[in-house]
Amino acid sequence: MAKIFKFLLCLMFLVKFSQAKNCTCVPFYQCSDDESEIISDGRGLIEVRKSRQCDGVFEVCCNSTMATSTTTAPTKPPKGCGFQNPDIFPWSSSLLYKQYPNFVPSYKCRISLIHERVAITAAHCLQEKGYYQVRISSAIRSVAHMVLHPHFKLATLQNDIALLFLNKPFKVEKIGTVCIPPPGSVLDNLNCSSATAMKENQTSLKVVRLPMVSRDSCVGSLRQSRLGEFFQLHQSFVCAGGNDEDTCGGDGGSPLICPIPGLPGRYQQAGIVSWGIGCGGNLPGVYVNLAYFREWIDEVMTQNKFDINSYRF
Repeated sequence: MAKIFKFLLCLMFLVKFSQAKNCTCVPFYQCSDDESEIISDGRGLIEVRKSRQCDGVFEVCCNSTMATSTTTAPTKPPKGCGFQNPDIFPWSSSLLYKQYPNFVPSYKCRISLIHERVAITAAHCLQEKGYYQVRISSAIRSVAHMVLHPHFKLATLQNDIALLFLNKPFKVEKIGTVCIPPPGSVLDNLNCSSATAMKENQTSLKVVRLPMVSRDSCVGSLRQSRLGEFFQLHQSFVCAGGNDEDTCGGDGGSPLICPIPGLPGRYQQAGIVSWGIGCGGNLPGVYVNLAYFREWIDEVMTQNKFDINSYRF
């Protein structure tokens, strides 16, 4: 019995010694509690670009609605995706949510129209059970069903994308649809834009200029934040902004719009507002990489028997 006890003590010492050899000292919040491993994917550290219904801890949302200032386009855009009319991003507007059918819907996130009956948004905007609607100008359509990416991870927001299939079409001849980049497109060095409310209860939108940031530069900047030196940016993300230009908490689902090289006057949606570290500082914001998901979008559209040419250029 004494020999067995000594053997167990030696075994415990060897395990502790092995763990100590693999130890790297990091701030406590960069070490996972469950696995005692360095957090390299940002879980628990990133800030979701998501609207909070109420400011107070003890407040609840009760029959209120947020009106957005939009105007009806006086002219019909040319045929094809990605054309702008006098409105700012005419194919982008609000995602509304209500818990029960008889409730008044409230603002949840933003969306973009890629087909007269299909909108695209961030998957993190759709985590509550209830009823979702899409509003463009004064027209409202109900979401008949939604498809979230099968590998979406709420903790890290990897694969943060969803398609919304509507109960009836919008009149796209008035508002058009946005273009989606071809698979594998690299949009570094483009000067892009997004619409932000900057404050979650602000009704009017402001367009901010957001230059695309290369992956290496983005990772280098984010590693200077609380994410730490071991942070790895997932392939489903791209980065834009910094230098005090940024989207913020209530802008989840908003499109990151870039010009299409060689096609003056036409625009493509490079990303979807997903997460960031703070708002309006020197760190770039992180967006869903739509070129990375283009084949998945085509596949889901085809499976649901919708034309994929509405967002192709």
